[in-house]
Amino acid sequence: MKSTGSEQGAALDGFPSDLDELDSGSEESSDNKSTGGGYSPQGGGREGARQRERGCSRRLQGVSKQRQAANARERDRTHSVNTAFTALRTLIPTEPADRKLSKIETLRLASSYISHLANVLLLGDECLDGQPCLRYHSILQSSANINSSSPPLRPICTFCLSNQRKTVSPQNKSVYIG
Repeated sequence: MKSTGSEQGAALDGFPSDLDELDSGSEESSDNKSTGGGYSPQGGGREGARQRERGCSRRLQGVSKQRQAANARERDRTHSVNTAFTALRTLIPTEPADRKLSKIETLRLASSYISHLANVLLLGDECLDGQPCLRYHSILQSSANINSSSPPLRPICTFCLSNQRKTVSPQNKSVYIG
């Protein structure tokens, strides 16, 4: 069976068939040889386009795997940070006790609580009113001998205020809860 003119240039696999190479009298056969129709080592034509697509998809798969790995690392990091915040929230006293703090509230209260505990350690038994931060601030001011026309600002410590509320009963009677 003789092949038609359009089929002579390339076989099904894109390479010239042996019969086409032997038939040097056909114009299409010589055109295919000179222009590289069907298969081109430079990646031109249909086969080259398929090879470029495969190469591109391999690169995309590589990028996709990298992206998935980066996403997994980010999920692990986020989980680790959230676990640390949860642990920190359990150490900070809040009112009400079951109040869920935001991350920024947690950090601010943790800083304040550390400062409060440092003042408790510095003053020790000297502070029986449950407000070591106010007492420590007044000690610092008196030792600095600051002469200014305006009254000194009182620091606000959430934990000292909480202790103050606990020590004052609803009838405004001072009761110390130790």
